Formats: sequence, structure tokens, C-alpha cells
Amino acid sequence: MAIMVSSSSCTYSLFSTTSYNTIRGEFESSSNHRPAVILPGLGNNSGDYHKLQVSLKQHGIPSVVAKVSRLDWFRNAAGLVDPNYWQGTLRPRPVLDWYLNRIDQAIQEAKEQSQGESLSLIGHSAGGWLARVYMENYGVSHISLLLTLGTPHLPPPKGVIDQTRGLLNYVEQHCSKAVYTPQLKYVCILKVLLSLATP
Repeated sequence: MAIMVSSSSCTYSLFSTTSYNTIRGEFESSSNHRPAVILPGLGNNSGDYHKLQVSLKQHGIPSVVAKVSRLDWFRNAAGLVDPNYWQGTLRPRPVLDWYLNRIDQAIQEAKEQSQGESLSLIGHSAGGWLARVYMENYGVSHISLLLTLGTPHLPPPKGVIDQTRGLLNYVEQHCSKAVYTPQLKYVCILKVLLSLATP
């Protein structure tokens, strides 16, 4: 089962196979199947998304994965010398410029496949909120769908340590809200873990 949760950043709701077919339809509604750009999550590399690429290809959807290696993520350590890191007010730029550049390179590659059509972005985990940072800085004219998988779109509540050191606060305050429009659709998918407590 998957869940979509409502917030000021994204609108989510419980969905079933019927809703899955609706989401799939977002990708397959175009006769020429707009390309998808896959954005890896924190600590992942491009190869982790091979099965997703194969699955998309089986549905006639060409895709490009942003080129990221596990070692690339160590670049984020540059934030350690920024006082904002320690104050919990870190901003995505310049610390994550390397990732935003990888997104842009993947989008340019996908645009060559799209023949002028729009693109879909699929962001896994941090790749989802980094897609929002990208769209805020680079524009959205060529993007018609942002699908996020397990992405934390909201900062943690006050009193809870922010593992992103303020990055999610920045995204919430400075990036456009994920408001569903005919021009740009947002789909946020989260996995739900249900645990049963015995009395």
C-alpha cells in the first residue's frame, strides 16, 4: 500500500491500484511518451535505478538518470565549514550545486529525446526536494510532472533535530509549493510502515 499525505507542500492521499493506473496514465497519456529524468536519493548512485529505467522502457517511456556516484555525496561535507550548517540554517547553494548541475545535465540529455515535448522528473528521497530547488532556480517551462518517491517535503517539527541542517526549512520557505496545476502536476508517493502493538 502507498500513501499520499496532505501538507502545504504536497497533496497526498491513500491510493490503490486504481490510483496507480491514474498515475501511470500521467506518464502514458502522451502518444510520444515524454521522457523521464530520474533523480537519485541521498547516498544512491545512478546504477541503483536501472530496474526503474527498464520498467519505464517496457511502458514506452524513455528515461535518463542523473549521473551520481556514491562518492559524489561526500561533496556535501563542504557544508561542514559553513556556520549555517551548525546553526541549522544551511542553504542548498552552493553546497548542492554539484547535484543541481547533474540534474541540469540529465535534463538537457532528456530534452534531446523529447523533441520539444515536456519532461517528467522522478525524484527519489532527497532527489524529490532537490528537484524543487532545481525548478526554483532553473525554471519549470520544460517540466510537466514531478513524481517524488519517499521524499520528505516538510522540515521536522520544532524540537526535532533536522538531519538536513536546515535544507528542508529552506525548501519549504523559498521554493514554490507543490500545487497541482494543469501545466505542472505533482505526485508524491510515500511508503507506510504499519506496526501492531500487542497489549
